[in-house]
Amino acid sequence: MNSGASRLVESVPSASIEKLACELVSIPSQAGVDSVEPVLQAMAAWLEARELRPGFLTDQQGDNAAVFATCLGRTSGASICINACLDTAPFGDRNSWSFSPTDGTIVANRLRGRGSADSKIGASIIAHVADFIAKRQMIESGTLYVLFDADEHTGRFGGVRSFLERVSPRPRAVVLAYPGNDKLVVGARGFYRARITVFGKAAHSGATTRRGVNAIEKLAELISMLRAAPLPVAMNGFPLRPVATISEIHGGGGFSQIPDKATCNIDMRITPSFDGLKACAWLDELVARVDSQIPSPKNSIVELDQTWPPYTVDLNSRLVTSFLAGGQEAFGRPIASEICGPSNIGNFLSTYAIPTICGLGVSYENLHGADETSDVTTIPASFCSYLTGSLNFLSAR
Repeated sequence: MNSGASRLVESVPSASIEKLACELVSIPSQAGVDSVEPVLQAMAAWLEARELRPGFLTDQQGDNAAVFATCLGRTSGASICINACLDTAPFGDRNSWSFSPTDGTIVANRLRGRGSADSKIGASIIAHVADFIAKRQMIESGTLYVLFDADEHTGRFGGVRSFLERVSPRPRAVVLAYPGNDKLVVGARGFYRARITVFGKAAHSGATTRRGVNAIEKLAELISMLRAAPLPVAMNGFPLRPVATISEIHGGGGFSQIPDKATCNIDMRITPSFDGLKACAWLDELVARVDSQIPSPKNSIVELDQTWPPYTVDLNSRLVTSFLAGGQEAFGRPIASEICGPSNIGNFLSTYAIPTICGLGVSYENLHGADETSDVTTIPASFCSYLTGSLNFLSAR
């Protein structure tokens, strides 16, 4: 780390970042379980106390889904948004935790509780980045937005959708304040998600004739076909290959009836060479094959739930070079870029032609699992990477 970076690290408000992060983690905000209003109000109050003039964003039902703040430069120019989520994954089995999921304390340099990694500590860091920049009027030209979405883990992204509709100018780029600092994520596989309904013919399970058609067994055969069917290898400069996963199954009831209906959900991770259209055709072909091999009164149905395209950000782009330089200076080591398997908001934002990268955040353990924690000693480097990366991006020509 050079002398300039060292001086910047010394000015990081780590104690304040930790305090806000502890407060946010202590407020339960499980997606689809808890009200997110308390955590949004807590963040808005913090921003308001620092004269950052927060604004609330509502979802399609009119409920608050996010809060944001804006740092304006002296003149107009490029715009960038750093986003962190305030809702969390569910707690899961509380008996598997050795401390409360809303513990919100720091023990042996580990912030403990759900959201300590993903991504309430990131929310606290970027809130302080905005405050740091605003107080010092560090932006010569352009706009920095900080967005705190409480509708991310639901998969609805109501806050981000509302943000894109409301703000002007729209950001030219987005950075997701996700945990982890090994690599800068510059792309991801997309997904194609569908629900498959397979039909059979009901009959008594004890019958010796007219045994009907067992929909569960037919679905099991389809799943076997799905597992055996080949998928393309990685190609066209995209390092990951597509993959298909059966994620949920329902069918039958009781004991004495041969089931006439069974359903499953399939999650397909798609790539530029195997996009949503090819995933749909691949799936339709296999479903038609099982209907041909095991006829029943009704053909199977495939219903699309949602699909997002894969995306990549040019490694030579202003966004990537700005944050790689800022991250390497802050963490004091080389940082590589990668395309990751799981999808993120970047897939959604790519449909708006907004390039998106992820990181560089704090180190962590047990993301989405029991005993989730984050390493508070990595707060200064993460803070500096977001600060320097944003300023690099806004000042680039």
